[in-house]
Amino acid sequence: MGSLYGFEVESDLQLRRLNSAPGGRGKLKVEAAELPAADGEPVSTLTDDAGRCWYASYELDCNACLLQLPPTGSFLLEPEAGRIGVEAGSGDEELLEHRIASSAICTLLAMRGDLALHAAAVEVEGRAVVFCGPTQRGKSTLARVLGEMGYGLLSEDGIAIELDPRGPIAHPGARGVRVRRADGNGRQRSELLADPGPGEPAAGRVVTLVLLGERGASLEVKPLEPYRALALLTPNLIHTGSRAGIAAAFAGLARLLNDVPAFTASLPDDLDALPEASLDLLDKAARRD
Repeated sequence: MGSLYGFEVESDLQLRRLNSAPGGRGKLKVEAAELPAADGEPVSTLTDDAGRCWYASYELDCNACLLQLPPTGSFLLEPEAGRIGVEAGSGDEELLEHRIASSAICTLLAMRGDLALHAAAVEVEGRAVVFCGPTQRGKSTLARVLGEMGYGLLSEDGIAIELDPRGPIAHPGARGVRVRRADGNGRQRSELLADPGPGEPAAGRVVTLVLLGERGASLEVKPLEPYRALALLTPNLIHTGSRAGIAAAFAGLARLLNDVPAFTASLPDDLDALPEASLDLLDKAARRD
């Protein structure tokens, strides 16, 4: 048995990216299940230009939520029981585990009161620096580079932050980093890399949020006023999509930004310059709390 986000995870599915950090926050159960059919209209959806659905969220009785992430699968979230039922779709087991860890569990923990973000995070001497941003802004690449340089990798695509009265805590998520590579036909595919760091990190107190912008000629880091950070970081929130879910997530983000500073950062296009720029960014971010 391993853990995710501070919880021990018991699963009858093969989950290879669990970490060995202590699960002192309790237990979660992940199990294969035949899920109920969606009833009524979803509270949130995401479709592409062709009308294909990539995400749908349904509210169910007893404070449960049904997530559909075609073609990967569907997930029944029961926060009070700490249970996730999984009905697998396509045969991509690696992607299914990624969805369980970064989408399903993060959403369930958001329903339980955590602040969940689409983000990467690293731990530096007990401090956690969280990197948000749209796809292909460099979250996973930054996490991989910093991990290879010896920093503890907490997460690369999703993080659940415990809003503890003593300070916000980021607990270790799924091990490894998924990076995009071009195949022989020039198409992008994801590849899972083993942990790039020297070992598994411990939970860290969140000291900074960094919003990654479009890449440029060189590293640029600018402070964000809390009110502007709240608006710009809201799209990175993970929640059920319901009014109550959105309100709770927004309130949690506002609470976090009241305690920690936020910055925008633009990474260099030149990959050879990325290691030095990553260290510079981490120094600017982690030393200001």
